[in-house]
Amino acid sequence: MYTIGQLSKNTGVTVRTLDYYDEIGLIKPSSRTSGGHRLYNDEDVMRLERVLALKYMGFTLERIKDILKDSAVSWQQSIQEQLEMVKKEKERLKILEQALLGVSYSIEFEGDVNWPIIFSVIQMFQQDPEDALKHYHDYLDKEEMKKIIEISAEMNEEDIKEWLKIISDIKKYHDIDPNSELAFDLAQRWLNQATKMFGNDEDLLSDMWESLKNLKDGIAFYPMDKHVIGFLERVNMARGDQ
Repeated sequence: MYTIGQLSKNTGVTVRTLDYYDEIGLIKPSSRTSGGHRLYNDEDVMRLERVLALKYMGFTLERIKDILKDSAVSWQQSIQEQLEMVKKEKERLKILEQALLGVSYSIEFEGDVNWPIIFSVIQMFQQDPEDALKHYHDYLDKEEMKKIIEISAEMNEEDIKEWLKIISDIKKYHDIDPNSELAFDLAQRWLNQATKMFGNDEDLLSDMWESLKNLKDGIAFYPMDKHVIGFLERVNMARGDQ
């Protein structure tokens, strides 16, 4: 058992903070001495550890109370739960990093700020990465969505720049003759980069293409837009006629 002073010394959490956690019912001592001094047991310490981990991840104290409510788990289970939360938060932040890099580079290429995309990025701070793909569940299954998210999270700056450069070039020449050599070259560059990023998984590439043909507003496949999709479709048709 630990007194509040001992717990504060061992954990670095101030007595004032522990007092507040007790006051709001977040971490209450399991017992008290005959003199009324608070005593914390091992389970209380583990609960404090969980509270600090969740707080570090950005959860509000009210949300933490909801997460911990009626939670009776072992130390190992508690740690595993936190590891899963950390993993998900790491994935979410990586996706956001890539989204912000993409927006930053797009401003450089387009010379303007795309406010709908900025709003979509802001929304991503408040949701899970898979929510960005929720409009495409008719074309992508959960495993494919997960794979797209994982691949996107691993894209380096060179890949992002090259991806944006190709799309920027297509937007610049989207109305050229689809039978021209330049049109074929642009479409091939796009396909090569898509294959480089997403591998040779033909099923995934096929389902992604179906998603792109039914592109919705948002950041899911940014900076792809209907002009780019239309251009690629026209070039594909031109190729098929040859």
